[in-house]
Amino acid sequence: MSLPDPSTQASRPASRLGRLAAAPLAARLVLVCALAGTLAGCFQPLYAENSTVGGPALMDKFRDVDVIEIRGRLGNDLRNDLIFALTGGSGNPKGAPLQLIIAVDTSTSTAIVNSSSGLPENQVIRVTANWRLVKAADDPKKAVVVTSGAASGTATIDTSDQRFANYSATIDAEKRAARGVADQIKAQLGAFFIRNPSAPGSAS
Repeated sequence: MSLPDPSTQASRPASRLGRLAAAPLAARLVLVCALAGTLAGCFQPLYAENSTVGGPALMDKFRDVDVIEIRGRLGNDLRNDLIFALTGGSGNPKGAPLQLIIAVDTSTSTAIVNSSSGLPENQVIRVTANWRLVKAADDPKKAVVVTSGAASGTATIDTSDQRFANYSATIDAEKRAARGVADQIKAQLGAFFIRNPSAPGSAS
C-alpha cells in the first residue's frame, strides 16, 4: 500500500485558494471596465457639434460672431485664422448679432547674443491682441461691450547676417504666433459662452 504524495496533497488546496482569490479580482476588473465605459459617454470635446450649452451648440454661438477687419498684414493674418477657427472655414458671417473688435501688436526681443560679434543669434517674436465682443450696431461708437479679453503668442527665430532671410523668418514667426493667438481667443470666447448661455446673440 502506497502512501499519498505530500507534495500533491499540498498543491490541491493551494490551487483551490488561488481560484477563490482570483474570482473576486476578476469580478472587480469587470466592474471597473463597465464603469469606465459608462463614464466615457459623459465627456465631450469643448467644440463638439452636438455639445449643448443651455440650448444651441457652441459652434452656433461662434458663427454669431462677425470678426471686424484688422488693419495691417499681421492683423489680416490673425483675422483670417480666427474666422477659420470660429466657423470651420465657412467664412465670416454677414449680419451677425455680435462683432469682435481686435487691436493687434507685435514685438521682438533677443534671446541669445553671440559673445564674439555682439549680434543676436536667436530672437523671440511676440504677438499680442486685445479684443472686445460687442453687440452689432449701426454706430460703432454706440456698440455695447459684451465681454473683452487679451491673448498673446510667441515664436522664435534663428537670425543671421542675411537681412532678407531674417525678414522672411520674422514674417513666418508672426504668422505662427498669430495662429496661437487665434486659438486663445476662440477658447476665451468659448468659456464666456459656456458661462453665459443666454449671452446677446444666442439663439433662444
